[in-house]
Amino acid sequence: MSKAWIEELAEDIKHKNHEAAEEYGRAQHRNGVITAQGRIFFTDLVRILEDNITQLRAQLQGDPASADLAIQTTGATHVHITRSRFPWVDATILHHDPTITLEYAKDPGITGDPAIAERKTLIFDFHVAPDDKLSVQDAFGDTPHSYATPEDLARRITEILFAA
Repeated sequence: MSKAWIEELAEDIKHKNHEAAEEYGRAQHRNGVITAQGRIFFTDLVRILEDNITQLRAQLQGDPASADLAIQTTGATHVHITRSRFPWVDATILHHDPTITLEYAKDPGITGDPAIAERKTLIFDFHVAPDDKLSVQDAFGDTPHSYATPEDLARRITEILFAA
């Protein structure tokens, strides 16, 4: 007994869902790239931020605007940056696939109270190019900016936290 109707049903499913299945496969691939390369990107970002802070601390040494400036890494996905004054900064950077989140408060003066300070949150989304190159993009603002390297994003975060 022929089951031609099953063959027709199978062809119909293939035809109607082919593109969705291919997109699902591409999305799974992108997620795999973000998981694998995102950790490396974040690790490099933290290393570069540590270097930026060390250089900033050295440039300010001996100046009246010099103040305690620290970066503390907790685990592979959490970084805390503080500066006691001029400007006072309290920031946390978190990596959760597929984003990096910068939550911070800052004040141009002296030590603020982290419990009552107005905090801002910026989210950076990972993106995968067709050639599997990873980048990060602002997930805020009208004209999102893309950061091709951890150096680019580290510079942006450093400027956000310490520029007047």
